[in-house]
Amino acid sequence: MNSKQEQGWSPTVYADSNSVVLAREMTNVKAKNLNCNIETGSDPGSSQTVNAVGQVPQADYTACGGSVIWADKMSGVTLDGDLNFSVNTSRARAGTAAATLPSSQEPAVKMIVEHKVELIDCLKADHSFILQHAHAKHIVTQRQYWNLKDISPPEKNVTNLIDEVIVNGQETCSLFLQVLKEPEFLQTYPQLIEITKQCC
Repeated sequence: MNSKQEQGWSPTVYADSNSVVLAREMTNVKAKNLNCNIETGSDPGSSQTVNAVGQVPQADYTACGGSVIWADKMSGVTLDGDLNFSVNTSRARAGTAAATLPSSQEPAVKMIVEHKVELIDCLKADHSFILQHAHAKHIVTQRQYWNLKDISPPEKNVTNLIDEVIVNGQETCSLFLQVLKEPEFLQTYPQLIEITKQCC
């Protein structure tokens, strides 16, 4: 670990859609066992090493192509038993991605697609709040949550979250819209009141 990270533990990370970077800080933890289970995958029919403009963002930790980086910082951690770390990798069949993309005509999917710009502009005001709730409500997986958590700026963070929701289809989009209608969300993001009025 370099001196820059020792002074302040806030590394930048980048992971493509099939990779995982864990860069958490654990301090003064006592436990019998500590387990870290990660699931990742790769699609041989997709390009995973570049972003939309053809470049991998510069970051302290960069994971691409279904890879995993475990860079957790632990201090004062006491275990009575074992530290277990496991990675499960699955490979998707080439050509299946296009077949599973949701129809943009499905009501909830269509709603989010049509109001994507307004949603991004609204939710970026507190991107951590929406991401935490999306994770808690199982709108995104644990892997997706860690991939999204450290993305900046906020607009990019929210854009990637909404893209994940859209790709997951009608059921996920419907759940996402229901979450946005909850009172605490309408209070946190007043602009949602007008946007959600148009939801079915």
